[in-house]
Amino acid sequence: MKLTFTVETEPPPERTRPLSDALINFNESKAGDRRVRTFALFAKDASGVVLGGLVGSTHWNHCFISTLFVHEHFRKAGVGRELMKRAEAQALAHACDALFLDTFDFQAPGFYEKLGFEVFGVLPEYPPGHKRFFMVKRIARAGIKSPQ
Repeated sequence: MKLTFTVETEPPPERTRPLSDALINFNESKAGDRRVRTFALFAKDASGVVLGGLVGSTHWNHCFISTLFVHEHFRKAGVGRELMKRAEAQALAHACDALFLDTFDFQAPGFYEKLGFEVFGVLPEYPPGHKRFFMVKRIARAGIKSPQ
């Protein structure tokens, strides 16, 4: 069989979705329903202005934190810590055993370590001159011992 390989720059979602869907279907055939639930948390001032927020998703038995941002004037004021605490509550409410995320060396690896996250992988020179850290925090559901 002769195959043709092509490259499409910035393909529209309708071109890539069938690939993602096929992979998801395969994964779920092996590991069961992912039980995906996406959520967002917002920290707002009294007038409703968003000062920070978090985006996460639960799937299978883990919670992925894809975005945590706090406006620079409100960092070190407990906003990020409170957002993460509330994300952990979401994870527990959806039967998760752990939270995971990634962060760069110029972002907040120390912040996450203070919250109990551990590095399980490092990608050096990404971007050049920096590191990307992959971190996890095991959490215990009520009455269930967290795996170590």
